[in-house]
Amino acid sequence: MIKVTRLSGEVLYLNVFQIESMESIPETKIKMMNGYYFLVKDSVDSVIDQIKSFMHSCVVFSGQE
Repeated sequence: MIKVTRLSGEVLYLNVFQIESMESIPETKIKMMNGYYFLVKDSVDSVIDQIKSFMHSCVVFSGQE
């Protein structure tokens, strides 16, 4: 899960495996696989960084970082 903030300030936690696409318009629009989308304050780059960190944490072997 990644943490993003809606334009209203509400915090959301999204399943990275359900993200279909992202668009910068200038806020970030995250489209989910079910067709819903969220407008968030986070930049596309920061969301991508969170996704990378999440994926890295899933595959790191103990003792290796």
